Amino acid sequence: MPITHPSVRHSASSRPWRHDRLRRTAVAGLAIALCATAALAQSGPAPVAERLDKPVRIIVAYGAGSASDSIARLVGEGLSRRSGKPVIVENKAGADGNIAAEAAVRAPTDSHTLLVSGSSTHAANATVYKKLAYDPEADFTPLATMASTPFALLVNPKRVQAATFKDFLAWARSENALSFASANVGGRITGELFKQRAGLKAVNVTYRNSSQAMTDLIGGQFDYYLCDMVTALPQIQGGTVRALAISSPERVSSLPDVPSLAESGFADFDVSSWIAIWSANASTPQPTSRLLSRWVGEILDSPEGRRFLVGKGLVPARVEASHLLELQRRDTRLWGKIIIDAGMQQP
Repeated sequence: MPITHPSVRHSASSRPWRHDRLRRTAVAGLAIALCATAALAQSGPAPVAERLDKPVRIIVAYGAGSASDSIARLVGEGLSRRSGKPVIVENKAGADGNIAAEAAVRAPTDSHTLLVSGSSTHAANATVYKKLAYDPEADFTPLATMASTPFALLVNPKRVQAATFKDFLAWARSENALSFASANVGGRITGELFKQRAGLKAVNVTYRNSSQAMTDLIGGQFDYYLCDMVTALPQIQGGTVRALAISSPERVSSLPDVPSLAESGFADFDVSSWIAIWSANASTPQPTSRLLSRWVGEILDSPEGRRFLVGKGLVPARVEASHLLELQRRDTRLWGKIIIDAGMQQP
C-alpha cells in the first residue's frame, strides 16, 4: 500500500480506500478497548495511588549525631522523596528517651508523627521507671526495627596500658575501685552485666549523652566506657581510644580485629541496643502503616542504606512490623532481670 504524504490531496477515486482505512482503525481501537475492559473486569479496579495525606514529623529520642539521629535523618530523606511531603526531624533527648516518647504520643494529628527510639523506651524503661507517661505497646503502631548497635569496651590507652582484652581483664580484676561510663540504658545494662560476669569492683558514671562521656574518657576521668558504635568508631579509627571487645556475640565488620566478649571467655554474652521506628498513633490506618513500613524497608535495604549503616558501625537488623512487638516483649523480660539485679530502678 503506498504511503501518501499528508500534504497531498486525495482524488475522488482514493476516498473509498481512505474510508476503509478509517473503518479498520476504528474497529481495531474498539477491539483494544474491549480487551482492556475485560482485563480490568478480571483483575478488579485499578489500585489507588500510594501516597500520604499529611507531612511527616520524626521525633528522635537521642541527640544530634547519635545512632538514632543518624538513621532518622537517612529515613526522613528517603520518605520525603517517596511521599513528596516535607519531613521534619526533631531531637528530644533526655530521660532515657522518655521525653521523646511522651512528646510523640501527645503530638497533634495534623501530621504523621513517627518516633525513632529503641530498646530503651520500648523495653528497658518499663523496669527502670516505676511509672511511664506512655504505654510502649498501646500508644504506638510498630513499623520496623532498623538496626542494632553493640557496645564497644573502650579504654584510654594513656590511662589503661592494656593492649588486649586479656591484659585488661587481668588488670581490672586486680583493682578495687574501678569506674566505668555509660550514656544510655543499653550501655549501662552492658556494663553492669559485664561487671557481674567478670567479677569486677566498679561503679557506674552516668552521662546524658555519648559525646560527653567520650570527652571525659579521652580526658582520663574514668577507667573504661561501654559505648555505642556510632560514637566509638571515629575515635577508635583515629587512635584516640582503644577498643578491647564488642558486646555482640560476633565481631562487627567495621572492627574486624576486635573480638567479641563471647569469644573472649564470656559465653553467650549478647547485649545490643536495637533502633526501631513507630507511628505515634495506635490507630494508624493499616494502609498508611504498611506503606510507611515498606518505604522504611526500601530505604534501609538499598545498597546505599546498608553502606550507610555499616559505615556508621551499625549492624543492619531490619525486623518487620509484625515481629517488632515480640522483640519489645522479649527484651522487656530479659533486660528487666538485669536492671533489677543491678539496682538500676529509679526511686
